[in-house]
Amino acid sequence: MKKNDTKCGKMAGLVCAAALLVPVVGYCSGDKFIDSDDYKAKDFKKCAIADYEGIVEGEEVNWEWIAPDAKLADYKVAIRKVENKSEKEKKSTTDFVKSTFQKVSGDLKAGKKAQTLNADVCIYDVQEYSPGKAWIPFVGGHQMQAGIGVEMVLSDKKNNTIAKFRHFAREGIRVEDATNEAAEDLFSYVEKH
Repeated sequence: MKKNDTKCGKMAGLVCAAALLVPVVGYCSGDKFIDSDDYKAKDFKKCAIADYEGIVEGEEVNWEWIAPDAKLADYKVAIRKVENKSEKEKKSTTDFVKSTFQKVSGDLKAGKKAQTLNADVCIYDVQEYSPGKAWIPFVGGHQMQAGIGVEMVLSDKKNNTIAKFRHFAREGIRVEDATNEAAEDLFSYVEKH
């Protein structure tokens, strides 16, 4: 084998490897919410978040934005208000979301002298348990579970926005199960960041 053949073979291998990595790097960089199918869907509902610019896909929660240099784990969180803009505007659902979010946020391990962030929570979607979805290949068991979509905006005492989240959680056969899952996902994220 000639030296040039070896060089060409190595170069072709590097080009192929680089071509495979480009989509992975693009995916890992955090897709913007405003470019997503969720945002562009005809049934998209704005909720607690006034401006979706800067919100990117997260790992622990679906969509996230945190102010630069903000350390959420240093704060306590108080639930200021809960709205329900879903098609299932039951007062009982809104009340359960409020009490669940208050309980879970009260369990945060911020210091005793920590300042408090106010949380405005908005329910944008409620999906009841649907055993008919069990037939969907590979994901039916998950898709048939109850689900809830919420937006949560955290702001300081001067009403400056510190963080914005849009998250959908599925769990169990009751919307209450999904609500617990959503609250735990969001406040676990807050506690880690």
